[in-house]
Amino acid sequence: MNDGVLLVNFAALGQAGADIERALSKMRADLDELESKGAQLSETWSGAAKQAYAERQDRWTKASKDLEIILRKIQGAVLDSQEDYANTERAATNRFQ
Repeated sequence: MNDGVLLVNFAALGQAGADIERALSKMRADLDELESKGAQLSETWSGAAKQAYAERQDRWTKASKDLEIILRKIQGAVLDSQEDYANTERAATNRFQ
């Protein structure tokens, strides 16, 4: 806000949505790589160590999926707000035409 005026940069909102998508893709790729390496390593283990790793990996996987859901919701809100602001801008512009 600036002196009671809301300034919206449509391009910045679109860029933020794209940035979130890139971050999600990178996070997923990095986590998939880590999980693959961890799985290879855990194949050399047995017993309690292997079970403990599997349980911890399950928690990490759930946490990463929860984070992805949250980030997708944020991304959706950002892109929805971009669309809503653009529609409001068009409607205001049309009033003067």
